[in-house]
Amino acid sequence: MEKLDRVRILSKLDEMIKYVEELQSMLPDQEEYLHDLIRRRACEKTIEVAIESLIDVCAMIVSAQQFGLPETEENIFDMLIEKKVLSSKLGEKLKDMKGFRNILIHRYGHVDDEIVYYNLSSHMNDFYEFENAVELYLQFISRTLP
Repeated sequence: MEKLDRVRILSKLDEMIKYVEELQSMLPDQEEYLHDLIRRRACEKTIEVAIESLIDVCAMIVSAQQFGLPETEENIFDMLIEKKVLSSKLGEKLKDMKGFRNILIHRYGHVDDEIVYYNLSSHMNDFYEFENAVELYLQFISRTLP
């Protein structure tokens, strides 16, 4: 992997973590979340952009490492699992995250605010787990390059 790609990936990871930290600082308790439309929408948008950053990192790795051309965004996660960048457990969490993002963006049916709150308050560690997996992978490939 070229140094420029590594810098871009680390920069995008930093951006993702910044969004996660912003979300953690703005997320109120569930009662306030359910009754404050502005706060609710701010939290939803923040998690959307955090997930977008995560997907961008995945796409950058797939592209830079020439893992192939994914048919869908879900295939990006499968490729990273196959190449041992992500564990299958983490890859499945990220697929769920992407699905959650799609529900927020496209408002498939009625969005249940209690389920959204649960996802916002319960899955923040998945972002840190992803950050650690990518950093470990970057360290591994930097040691194996000639």
